[in-house]
Amino acid sequence: MTTYHDLTGFQRDLLEAIAAVDDEPYGLALKDYLDERYADPINHSRLYQNLTQLADQNLVNRKELDGRTNEYTLTGTGTQLLQHHADTLAGLCDQPRPVVGGEQS
Repeated sequence: MTTYHDLTGFQRDLLEAIAAVDDEPYGLALKDYLDERYADPINHSRLYQNLTQLADQNLVNRKELDGRTNEYTLTGTGTQLLQHHADTLAGLCDQPRPVVGGEQS
């Protein structure tokens, strides 16, 4: 089973992008979402190769909309993977901070 940390950073960002653009889950919308967050433009080849790898790992569903456009959605496994990581981060944010110089940060 693939874990969150088995994925590359870009693949993790792709899972987030798919969850974020659920009303337009196609390749160009994902590219636009990532282009807003990355300093350099996302190469189409990089995008689609990674989407294929995520589909092969059963983290993403790929459904053909027409001859040129595919729809990408998270599978149940992909959703669980992303949710588990989000819960882990949320739990870490709730941890008490060490007391430094007499004040809690």
